[in-house]
Formats: sequence, structure tokens, C-alpha cells
Amino acid sequence: MKLRYETEHLVLAIGNEMFADKINEYLVRNREDFSKWDLKLNDSYFTMNYQIRAVQAEQRIFLKGEGARYYLFLKNNPHIVIGNISFALTDNKEDHACIIGYKIDASEREKGYAYEASSYLIPIVAKEYGLKRFEAEILPENLPSKALIEKLGFRFEKVLRHAHEFGMGERDSLLYVLDVSHSA
Repeated sequence: MKLRYETEHLVLAIGNEMFADKINEYLVRNREDFSKWDLKLNDSYFTMNYQIRAVQAEQRIFLKGEGARYYLFLKNNPHIVIGNISFALTDNKEDHACIIGYKIDASEREKGYAYEASSYLIPIVAKEYGLKRFEAEILPENLPSKALIEKLGFRFEKVLRHAHEFGMGERDSLLYVLDVSHSA
């Protein structure tokens, strides 16, 4: 996989220290909005020091072939992070599965950017990692995320009871899956 891709409207780039400040600005800017859907995060997460360490860890994961987090930039405004999409291989390597996650800046939603990035990267990630399936965990009330994942071809598989602790406490998640072949 490459460190950088371009789609019709977006630049998709693996994080690095050169734009850790832009990542931090994006996360701080969307902190309240993302808290509805995110795992519980403490204040240190929203610091430059943390984000530099985070992109270094993301780079190691990428280089070891265990996953990837791409940050989204608009081609016509490549200095502002407007989202991210991540792929994390599951712990059970025999499953050949990957968990997908994504976030879009509140001001850039409903413009198709999450779909554009996801539909572009899913076949690349599937082929690179030899995946059989993708998984997505979504809160039941996150209707835009459910609509996106269904548009991408995912199907509902089951409810994960008390799956994660989000900002408001322990919550159930919906597990959606996309079966893919090695030739994707």
C-alpha cells in the first residue's frame, strides 16, 4: 500500500509528524461532536505531544502490515484535515478480517467524502492484506454511519452487547460485515 492516494476530491495520506498539528486541530475542532460516537477520551489525547506519538505508532502499524489510518484532505484545500479512515487487522489472523472506522469533520459531512475514501480504499486494503471480510461497529442511533456502511455493501450481522465504553458509558454496538474475496 502507498503512503498517499488521490481520489476525485480527496488526498488520502498516512499520518506523519509533518502534519500532526493539522490532525490535532481537526480533533480539537470536532471534539464535542465526535464524543457522541467515540470511546471515552481524556484531555491528553487532544495535545500535540499525544498526536505526534499517535502518528508514530500509526506509522509502525502501517510498516508492519497490521493496519492503516489515512487522513483526508480536500484537493482544493490540502492544509486542513477533514477526516480519517482506519483499517485495523483483527487479532485472529486466521479470520483474515479487518475493522474499518471513519470520521468526518462536522462541517464536511453529507458531501460524500467518507464514501469516496472508503469505496476507494476497501479494494486496495482487501488485496494488500488478503482479507476475507471487513467489520464495522456502529452505535444504533448513528444513522448516517449505518447508511454509509450499507451503501458500501456491508450487511448487519449482530448486536454486540456492552461492546465499548463511550463518552456516556458502556454501550451496545451493531456489527456490520462485508465479505470480500482475495481477488478484490
